[in-house]
Formats: sequence, structure tokens, C-alpha cells
Amino acid sequence: MEQQTPERREADRLQQRADELKAKAEQMSERSSGMYGRFAGGQPLLVGHHSYRSAVRDRDRADNATRRAIEARQVADRAQAKANKARAAADLADVTASRTQPWQRSDFRPGDVVTVRTFHTCTDTYRVKRVNAKTLTLEGPGGGYDDPKREYDRVLSRTRDGVTVTSPTE
Repeated sequence: MEQQTPERREADRLQQRADELKAKAEQMSERSSGMYGRFAGGQPLLVGHHSYRSAVRDRDRADNATRRAIEARQVADRAQAKANKARAAADLADVTASRTQPWQRSDFRPGDVVTVRTFHTCTDTYRVKRVNAKTLTLEGPGGGYDDPKREYDRVLSRTRDGVTVTSPTE
């Protein structure tokens, strides 16, 4: 059985929570839709009729249930976005954990194309401008002062002569 990293367990937990919230929101939506059954024929509320007060009360209940269903859907969508972000972080952690040794200065040359982790879950692709002792200087959007530097442990893959490697031992 494959070892699960803490990041992967957290991503799985958040995905399970998002699925539960989505199911609950769907159930609330179906229930609120059913509450409008009295008004399905298009009969307007008849002011002064003996059924007016109960019809208004039923409509208000259905409207409130619909609002709650919409809010539950929004909560489920936020939970899904959080789960997606956690899954992306777990995928990056898996790539880093699968390495047998860390990247070193000798693994890079100017002109290599590297994919680096820029934030917790974001990646960008750059061309190596200079190989430094602890970092890579990458060709940035403006060149010169704007060139970003990234530590070797942020490198996810290197492409040289059309061959992409994700671990320094490859």
C-alpha cells in the first residue's frame, strides 16, 4: 500500500467534506423546489381569499428554503475550492517527496527550462539565466532587475534538449 503524506491525507479529508456539503446542498435544493408545488399552476395569490394567508406563508417558507439552499451551495463551492487547492499542494509535495536526492548546482545549465513552485500551490516555467551557489536566476518578464531567483528545493522539473526530468538522479 502506498504511503500517504500528511498533505495527501488533508486533501482527502477536505474533498470528503466538500462532497458531503455538496450532497447536503443538493438535498436542500430539491426540498426547496418541492415547496413551490402549490404554486405550480401559476395561480396568483388571491388577496382577500381565505387561502391568502397560508399561501403567503408557504411562499415565504419556500423562498427562505431556497435562500438557505443557495447559501449551502456557496459553502460547498468554497469547500471544493479549498479541497482543490489542498490537492494541488499534495501533488507538489508528492513530487518533492519522490526525489532520492535534492537538486544541486551541477544539475543545471544556463538555457535549461525549469518548472518551479512560486507559491504554495502555484507553478511557473522559466528559462535559467544563471546558476548560482544556492539559487537559480531565471529570465523574468522584464529582464535585469526583474529576474526572479528560486532556491533549488523549489524546482519541480528541468527540461534540457527536449527531455524533462523531475528528479536529479534521472
